[in-house]
Amino acid sequence: MIVYVESNFILEVALGQEESPSAESILILAENNSIELVFPGFAVSEPFATVTQRDRKRRSLSSSFTEMLQQLQRSKPHKQIVTDLQPVPIILATIVKTEFDLLQSTVNRLLNVGKSIDLDGPSFKQALIYQRNLGLSPQDSIIYTAVIADLQKRPLQEDKCFISRNWKDFRNPAIKSELESYNCRYAESFREGLDFL
Repeated sequence: MIVYVESNFILEVALGQEESPSAESILILAENNSIELVFPGFAVSEPFATVTQRDRKRRSLSSSFTEMLQQLQRSKPHKQIVTDLQPVPIILATIVKTEFDLLQSTVNRLLNVGKSIDLDGPSFKQALIYQRNLGLSPQDSIIYTAVIADLQKRPLQEDKCFISRNWKDFRNPAIKSELESYNCRYAESFREGLDFL
């Protein structure tokens, strides 16, 4: 069984999000050589951008929060509240290190057991066509093109599954039909994908 995953799989495992037990089980199946895990190489960078963007938002929040605490500290009735809230900016600052450590560990595990699909010129041209014809975002069109390019190289009789929580884009009937033509099922959750496996 060949299982295709993308950036949301990495984030799910690394950050322990709601479907992480199922995503983790899929990764363990790959580590035990029970499935072949395949991912677009492009998908490895997206989670780092996501964590970086979240860190920027937290830093902005932390800065505003610290400024608010300084203002509140000038008022006697708020002294205890300020004391209680003082650790919040420090906690926000430590989250990013934890997230990057978890993300790096997860990517390392994925790279050790999975197969990365490269992007080339013809694939990029096809991604632009998918973007236009299927209404996919630039990132999703590149991911989808990479999956299709790899499917075209595989024996048709081999069972395959593409798992992505990005169902708003990939639930498209034209996408499901094209995937099915390569004997590839689309699963819109890691739990559904794990049940199929």
